[in-house]
Amino acid sequence: MYSKGLASYGKIANAETDPIKQIVMLYDGAIKFINLTADDIEKSDFVAKAEHSNRALDIINYLQSILNFENGGEVAETLDTLYASVARMMLRASAELDSELMRKSAEMLAPVRDAWEINAQNGSSDQAVPENAAAYSPNAMTGVSMAY
Repeated sequence: MYSKGLASYGKIANAETDPIKQIVMLYDGAIKFINLTADDIEKSDFVAKAEHSNRALDIINYLQSILNFENGGEVAETLDTLYASVARMMLRASAELDSELMRKSAEMLAPVRDAWEINAQNGSSDQAVPENAAAYSPNAMTGVSMAY
């Protein structure tokens, strides 16, 4: 189901032994590919747009698939909502060829990525999710409606 891009990105991430740093790398990849998709929209490069958006969506879907609702509780539910919102926003932006909306979807991931990075720096690899990740609801992060 996942593209070659995610598989190759996964090989790089798996070279990293710290699971928290692996998550940060996945967020970095998703944000990178979303921003590349926005650039592709602006350049009217629709072949690249399809490739980059597929890679970003693959990563987001993967992040969503590894959520542990039993141990993650409210944080896992919040992240699940975030990932679904980002994917919907990306699909809308892609259909409407709206590069600004595409970039907003990347911006929704940035604060959570930063929370994971802080935990990685603090050596909190025994933690399932960042303690402060629950503070990042999609609405609070961007002020964008969850209707996407």
